[in-house]
Amino acid sequence: MSKKHLQNSELETQVEEAMVQGEQFLEKNLKKILIALGALILIGVGAFVYVNKVSKPAAEKASAAMYVAEDRFLMGQDSTALKGEGIANMGFEAIQKEYSGSAAANLSYAYAGICLYDAGKYQEALDALKQFTAKDAYVAPSIQRLIGDCYAQLGQIKDAASAYEKAASMADNDAIAPSCLIKAGHAYEKLGDPKKALELYQSIKTKYYTAPEAQTVEADIIRATAAVK
Repeated sequence: MSKKHLQNSELETQVEEAMVQGEQFLEKNLKKILIALGALILIGVGAFVYVNKVSKPAAEKASAAMYVAEDRFLMGQDSTALKGEGIANMGFEAIQKEYSGSAAANLSYAYAGICLYDAGKYQEALDALKQFTAKDAYVAPSIQRLIGDCYAQLGQIKDAASAYEKAASMADNDAIAPSCLIKAGHAYEKLGDPKKALELYQSIKTKYYTAPEAQTVEADIIRATAAVK
């Protein structure tokens, strides 16, 4: 094995390890972010829409259905939350159909996507997540980041990189953007573009210098810098 080939293999291993470590932390906290902030969207925006544009009985039924499904989701019962169980629990997929066009249905796509991703059904998760729409600086970019994760798991690294960059742009805050830029950088390294990765890593230190990632990204910068030379 040539020295150059060995260096490339070592670099690929380092990138893989960095991606795994980052994903373990991010996926562990993603549900917490979406549960807390997603609930605010449903209550704040959805309640207004339901009360003013949909009949109150329908609003109450949708809210009740979401409450049960979310409860199963919180308990880690992803399959039951997704598919439902009996009359008392419709599940996210049924809510999407029964209350199509509503805030509850919209949020159900986000939850469904997470459940499917956790189940290893990445294409189905991707299809569900793409149906979710929001314009906030936390839930929307978090879902966009998970879309990137789906692409990465499907081996579509170029699409993953684009999705992560989009997520960072959507967030543009210290809480979400840095982790998205790191994931984008890892993707570009896997694509053989350490120069682009380095630009993204360095942007964290200059634009999001108060974020914890501004310190931890140093290892990524060193690795990418070595690969560029």
